[in-house]
Amino acid sequence: MRQTYLRWIVSAVTLILSCVGNAAAQSLLRLDEVPRVKAGPPVNFGTTRESFYSIGEWQFDPISSSQTYADQLLPDLIAQRYSTGGNRGFLGSPHLPDGALLTSVTLDLCDSSISGDHWAGGLLSCDGVDGLCEILGDVVESTSNVIDPCAAYTQDLSALNYTVDNQTRRLLLYVIPDAADSTNAIVGAVVGYKLQVSAPPATATFGDVPTNHPFFQFIEALAKSGITGGCGGGNYCPDNPVTRGQMAVFLAKALGLQFP
Repeated sequence: MRQTYLRWIVSAVTLILSCVGNAAAQSLLRLDEVPRVKAGPPVNFGTTRESFYSIGEWQFDPISSSQTYADQLLPDLIAQRYSTGGNRGFLGSPHLPDGALLTSVTLDLCDSSISGDHWAGGLLSCDGVDGLCEILGDVVESTSNVIDPCAAYTQDLSALNYTVDNQTRRLLLYVIPDAADSTNAIVGAVVGYKLQVSAPPATATFGDVPTNHPFFQFIEALAKSGITGGCGGGNYCPDNPVTRGQMAVFLAKALGLQFP
């Protein structure tokens, strides 16, 4: 049965994207006053650190309009979502920064089936215009455990060298259960990524930083990001010292620094 669902999701992915579903409306709590503390600066920076985007079970929508599902929280305070009928399956949309390098995907799934009913899922890359999708990496399959049913199924995707392009592609998480009951429940998912410096252009912006310069890629990234305009006369002056004033401009523009 699971293989039938997998073939269905690959061959009919445009249908998946077009189906909004019948998810129950959720309303946000209204605050009586504005927050006293403003949001801080972003903490995800650098090209060596792996960052993570987390998606909760409530952010997974039904795979089609015929899908029905249930959420459970009380009385055990366990947040899970599971199918109750129809074309079983759920979709989630991770939102990663443009240009990031995809590194991993983790599906947090619960499988307590004693009838051989399991989860299958993974990550799709879909065209931004026609919605045609392809599977990234392998299909993740859950294993049943009645005593300890919930597990994190992690897949390393770094070998794909997949760079996020939010203008032309969309990332889409999919999970398909065999069971239409709480023995196949989803808790959420986590997508890992690393930031990276843009690839160098074919032509140089500054006359004194040719394409074979050891710092060409990084200087071009600063220029294209609007962090620097060079030292004048079409040059960058890569060997000149930087004053404290110039350093302040570089850092403030690069980090988008703001203050209350």
